[in-house]
Amino acid sequence: MGAAVIDDILAMLLLGIVVSMQESGVADPVHLLVVVAEAVGFVLAVGWFGTRVARKRSSWLQRPRMTMSELSIVLALCLGLAWLSTRFGLAAIIGAFLAGLIASETDQREQLEHQMKPLLTLLTPFFFVMTGVKLDVNVFMHADALLMLALATLIAVLTKLVGAYLGALKLGHRSALAVGMGMVPRGEVGVVVASLGLAAGVFTPEVYAVIVAMSLLTSILTPPLLGWLLRRAQRDDIDQRAA
Repeated sequence: MGAAVIDDILAMLLLGIVVSMQESGVADPVHLLVVVAEAVGFVLAVGWFGTRVARKRSSWLQRPRMTMSELSIVLALCLGLAWLSTRFGLAAIIGAFLAGLIASETDQREQLEHQMKPLLTLLTPFFFVMTGVKLDVNVFMHADALLMLALATLIAVLTKLVGAYLGALKLGHRSALAVGMGMVPRGEVGVVVASLGLAAGVFTPEVYAVIVAMSLLTSILTPPLLGWLLRRAQRDDIDQRAA
């Protein structure tokens, strides 16, 4: 779970840095270092400080005695950090993501998750509708787009699978392979990054379509493969104990 969170943050950070460089029109190394330092510094400072405050002082969420007061405070934090991240030249989603990370460290995280469900039910369809509206499926009528999709999917799978596998190898071959496979899906973060890149002019409509399709493919293919790997690992554990 921690590895997936770090992976999502890095993906959004990278896009934010690219967008910032494009908007400034400056490509010298010094400016690049400044942009990277600001982005990384913002994420580390807010993430480190916010999560520690949430763990030790989460009782402040219960001080207002209004209905849904905890959710109101967290939503205000979300909007505030989203605005603050734009002041650092980053995408607003990074600040919102950090707000969610902070909220997950509070004692009221289960209550907040329950209170968020109606909002998720209402807003999630709009997110996917907007994603689909911007997607030109005619792109995939051309062989070069299909080739790009195949290559992007292959690279996405191999880089995540191999990297996570090597990092988790001390857990054993089967477990490391399961960890690597679990890291493969790009999911909603890949779609969000694609949407931000398209809006910023970093991605063309063709690249946007390929990234969205790749995110969809990796999300569909991973669950059955991961389930098969976990069942194999479980059977191996049973066989080892029986021996």
